[in-house]
Amino acid sequence: MFLFILIGMVMMTGELRDTLRRSLALNAELVERERSSAEREVFLSSVLAASTDCIKVVDLDGNLTFMSEGGMKVMDISDFNAVRGCPWSDFLKGNGAAQARAALKAAAEGRSSHFETPADTYIGVPKWWSVSVSPIPGPDGRPARILSVSRDLTALYEAREQQKLLNGELSHRLKNVLTLVQSIANQTLRGAHSIEQASAAFSSRLASLGRATDVLTTTAWQQAELHDVIEAGLSAVSGMRERIAIDGPRIRLNSHVALALTLAFHELATNATKYGALGNDTGSVTLRWQVSGTQGSACFHLRWQERGGPPVVRPSQRGFGSRMIERSLGAYFRGRTVLDFPPEGVVFRIDAPLGDTGELIDG
Repeated sequence: MFLFILIGMVMMTGELRDTLRRSLALNAELVERERSSAEREVFLSSVLAASTDCIKVVDLDGNLTFMSEGGMKVMDISDFNAVRGCPWSDFLKGNGAAQARAALKAAAEGRSSHFETPADTYIGVPKWWSVSVSPIPGPDGRPARILSVSRDLTALYEAREQQKLLNGELSHRLKNVLTLVQSIANQTLRGAHSIEQASAAFSSRLASLGRATDVLTTTAWQQAELHDVIEAGLSAVSGMRERIAIDGPRIRLNSHVALALTLAFHELATNATKYGALGNDTGSVTLRWQVSGTQGSACFHLRWQERGGPPVVRPSQRGFGSRMIERSLGAYFRGRTVLDFPPEGVVFRIDAPLGDTGELIDG
């Protein structure tokens, strides 16, 4: 009898030992799970805090119940309680509110969606957002809550708008250049005495126009420095460049004036080699300009003066160059332009308000 009791006690001791072993193993497993869960929670929290996306959870009615730490930063929200329970769609602008309501309805039905919308941050900074909306299923698999992830695409949106603006500006510039080319062609052919003469004059003028567009391309067709415009216009007589003295302050001109002035200097230089001061070995040209007055009421004064060439005879009729120089430049500068032909040398003058035409860079 005692033996049976002893054997039973030994067996119970073994069972207790196994039970204790299993209990310890289960406890260790629970501890490991809790540790892993805590690590995962810390990791997810750090991810949400580091993300520059605004991650939100809303209820099926569209009211805010959660916002990530990183989301609060990009939305300029210091305390989520300030917006907790607020309708998420109320924060969106333009058509965004309607798009948000449609996205919430789709998510409640188990579908994901995406849209772009403007929305200010909590302190009123305007931004554009790329918004993705997805359902969060509950235990039964049906949507229980809704996830909304908004990514700041303000820089991309502004780049798109800038690209649209540049494309429109490019189209406008191309139309202007084509109109100018058409005008040059018509005027050149009308005044030419032969096909050869017309071809040479037209090619020369187009080359000058090309150099003007090169100057403008470096400034994205916004403005060009007068010195660069002059050099482009005088490139046709580069071999006699040392006989043209240039002096004046640095001035930036708008694109319309830069194009017209380049062509004007081309015409003046070309005519000077054919009929004027650059047509012999001793003549010279002085090109000077200055700005008078104060900022806001400044006036631009330019003078092209030829000397030492053959005696000048006033032409019996005005050619393309003369008409373009006086009329076009006068219109672009909104001032007075004069092309005169005294015997001692051709004189060209511009007297106009600087205004929208350009600006003085330095004195």
